Amino acid sequence: MKLSFEKDLRKCNIPKNTCHFYKSEQMNKLALILLFIALNVTDAQSKNMLKFNSNYKSLELSKEKALTFDLELKKGGIYQFNLNQEGIAIYYTLKDSKGNNLYESNFPDDIIGLEKFEYSPKKSQHFSLLIKRFDNPQNTNSGKVSIYVKSLNKEEIKIRNKIKKELEPENKKIVTSIDIDHFWEAFKLLKTQKSKQDSINIIQTVYLDRATNGLLDFMQARELTAEKYIKAIAENKYFYNSIKENTLTAKKAEPIVRDVFNKFSELYDNFTPFKVCFAIGIKNTGGTVTNEFVLIGTEITTTIGLGESFKEEDIIENIRGIVAHECVHTQQKPFQSEKSIKCPLLHQSIKEGACDFIAELISGKSRSSSYGEENEKELWLSFKNELCNQNIENWLYNGHLVKDKPADLGYYIGYEIVKSYYNNSVNKKKAVSDILNMDNPIGFLNQSNYDRKFN
Repeated sequence: MKLSFEKDLRKCNIPKNTCHFYKSEQMNKLALILLFIALNVTDAQSKNMLKFNSNYKSLELSKEKALTFDLELKKGGIYQFNLNQEGIAIYYTLKDSKGNNLYESNFPDDIIGLEKFEYSPKKSQHFSLLIKRFDNPQNTNSGKVSIYVKSLNKEEIKIRNKIKKELEPENKKIVTSIDIDHFWEAFKLLKTQKSKQDSINIIQTVYLDRATNGLLDFMQARELTAEKYIKAIAENKYFYNSIKENTLTAKKAEPIVRDVFNKFSELYDNFTPFKVCFAIGIKNTGGTVTNEFVLIGTEITTTIGLGESFKEEDIIENIRGIVAHECVHTQQKPFQSEKSIKCPLLHQSIKEGACDFIAELISGKSRSSSYGEENEKELWLSFKNELCNQNIENWLYNGHLVKDKPADLGYYIGYEIVKSYYNNSVNKKKAVSDILNMDNPIGFLNQSNYDRKFN
């Protein structure tokens, strides 16, 4: 609403003093209007201002209805966000006062369960938390979410800062493995806990609250929570009770990691090493990468695929292979070419296959597949029919779906394409660079001559 006093005064043909009174009266009216607006805006904001250490139970969420909350976070504070999904998978993001994303959720695992993250701001400012339905056809249309944001008190922050100080020497290392020790400390204490909540608290305080920078990245990348650890341990009791000695072998892996770095730099002049973190996960990730770390799920890397009888050297070689594979991911160029044909299945298969092939060059150990070799032509013709599919689950990351043949055969196809490209290149060092910087999957496939192998 716009008010004009100039126009009103020109219409005023009454005595001067009365006219001043008229102006004053109009000013009072405006003041009342502005006060009314301010009170309503403040009230609207207060409804969305998230209070710390308070339960917000079973809030409605749907395709049409998202939730947005304002927060005032202070520099040096530590805030723990707990978002409980009640029949709907959620997407959430924390933004600063300029609208920049500071923390963003990954793909949710289910429509029921707790999502947790922690944030410590570098400066005091206004933040916002957005929670909405995760946009996926398999997700439910509506559900509820409960929210609890804990603001750690001074004593809790003091303990955290003490732990951070103690971890400084470990966080400076190229290869960190102290998280393995912390996990087994917590695991031993689980036997004396009287309730599920006690067990959750032990994993949280003894393991996750003492996380290195690498494990903190791992927790974010795989949304690891104390609750998920207790669930995984309960469902895999024999597994976790039998793997301790295997995982401790990873503490001897630093020379292996440095050897991988050295051999990679011989193959690729622009190799930039990342830090490597060995930690214990929930049996769902052998390895992954973030912006700064190669993250190794040691419970898998030191046990899965080793057979019934194996030696310590076998564990070390397994570690060498997975570290080399994940290191390749850290050097790969993201897809940027707008002129190239986008083929999600082919592109991702070449990227994964490149990791296996270059890991083979580094380790000297074959990464091929006996099943793939026996069925290569049939697999390729089938793959070729889906070349540019958006849906990649027939070939990649499908261990939970495939029963009558090996999972992830897209790795094998990608490996053979990359191998063909390398073998047909005269300059092998340039070929490695081309493989790592590939951003045109159709062009790369044509240059590899792999398809011609079957004609």
